[in-house]
Amino acid sequence: MPIDPKSVKWDAPNASQVQWDDAPVSDGYQFPRAVGGAVRDFLAGGVRGAGSIGATLIRPFESAQENAERRTAMDQALANLVGADTDSMAYGGGKLVAEVAGTSGIGGAIAKPVAAVLGRVAPSAAPAVVQALKTGGMSTGANPVGMAGRAGDLALRSGAGATVGYASDRAVGGDGSMGALFGGGLPLAGKVADAAGFLGKKFLGGTTGVGDKAIDIAYQTGKSGGAAGQAFRDNMRGNVPMDDVLGAAKSAVAQMRMDRSNQYRQGMAGVSADKSVIDFAPIDSAINSLRSMGNYKGQVINKNASGTVDEIVDLVGQWKSLDPAEFHTPEGLDALKQAIGDIRDATQFGTPARRAADTAYNAVKGQITKQAPTYANVMKDYSEASDLLKEVDRALGTGEKTAADTAMRKLQSLMRNNVNTNYGYRDDLARQLEQRGGVDLLSSLAGQSVNDWVPRGLQRAAAGTGGAGLALTGNLPAAAGLAAVSSPRLVGEAAHLAGRLNPANNALVRQLKQGAYYGAPVMAAQD
Repeated sequence: MPIDPKSVKWDAPNASQVQWDDAPVSDGYQFPRAVGGAVRDFLAGGVRGAGSIGATLIRPFESAQENAERRTAMDQALANLVGADTDSMAYGGGKLVAEVAGTSGIGGAIAKPVAAVLGRVAPSAAPAVVQALKTGGMSTGANPVGMAGRAGDLALRSGAGATVGYASDRAVGGDGSMGALFGGGLPLAGKVADAAGFLGKKFLGGTTGVGDKAIDIAYQTGKSGGAAGQAFRDNMRGNVPMDDVLGAAKSAVAQMRMDRSNQYRQGMAGVSADKSVIDFAPIDSAINSLRSMGNYKGQVINKNASGTVDEIVDLVGQWKSLDPAEFHTPEGLDALKQAIGDIRDATQFGTPARRAADTAYNAVKGQITKQAPTYANVMKDYSEASDLLKEVDRALGTGEKTAADTAMRKLQSLMRNNVNTNYGYRDDLARQLEQRGGVDLLSSLAGQSVNDWVPRGLQRAAAGTGGAGLALTGNLPAAAGLAAVSSPRLVGEAAHLAGRLNPANNALVRQLKQGAYYGAPVMAAQD
């Protein structure tokens, strides 16, 4: 039968039977309370750190035990007055920050009297010593050359670091030993890190299959920035066509040709001012010696050689008959030499015709050089520039007759330092092309070398097999790590970023590094 709700009676609650849990304060209030406590402890630690330095300053007036008791009393006072937890990380952090900040000027304070003394007894050494002390051993401000120079620079930095580290350690209550050890060891640790970077470059060049040179350029272009850094990034990320680098190389060659011509014209301006008439007799003698080439007792036996000789003989004979004051001067005979050179260029290397043309060309050139020393210097520079252009065209594929794909292969081979004995020579040519043509050739080529996500060459198969083996055995972290260090793109991006974060050109990183040099001795002194 249905129940009538109106007939149901409910018992009144008995308050004495209700039990309340001893519940904590709502979580919503715990976080602000924790943050407030951390801020309090950090600030209290800062007061304690400043007190450490203050206690050291008055130490001459009390014993070591009394000084230590003073520091303990400061901890107890801060705990009682503001409720600071002197064992908390926030308290220790605040103390450390205050002590590092308070001791950061110790190197500069030591450097002042040292500078005054060295300024009198060893003025040439003063700047490096003073800078080493001011920076706690981070830098001498010098650019040492050679192994001996670098070793001396490292020794000076370590000595300055140990000196400042000892003083900083003592300032915060230590005995100075750990501060001196860490302060003097940091410069050496930096050199060890440099060596590790060198080995890392070799290792990553192997794991990616691109070679260590591309990895090194990735770092260096990040460090230098500017147009070289942009060229590297654009080519690495595929923002520009791959054949842009070939166009840039040919543009650089064209600039070199233009510079050669401009230099020649400037030099010839001085030659043009020389109006002295050059003796034509030695040239006549050389030309007469050619008449029998291609002939035997008046009969033509080599049509090409005979024809070339006849053309040259006619040209020289005609030139000889011209006004000496206008055409037998250094400038006038240079024009004759160029005309003979035009005939020579139509002959083939190694033929009698080429030898005849060379004889005539060198006879005119030699006579001008003999009587006009200025011309000799001009032609020497022009000849060297021409030889360099020929070598660049041959080795790097920038000649007009070289196919584009052949030229690209020659350029890209600059990133591979293999057993090819010409590698160093081609690399030197590329650097000269960069310098004289004003292009970022190697930066672009390095970017192209690391633009792929998977390894190059034989390393692609090795990395794939190794990664698959690690993954199948369940070692996924190791497989992921192998994939990362085998990816040219990832390694290239990382190396380039590392260069951009180099303290030499990044103010924030430089300040952090300086802070490490100031802070390491103080951290070592913490109890």
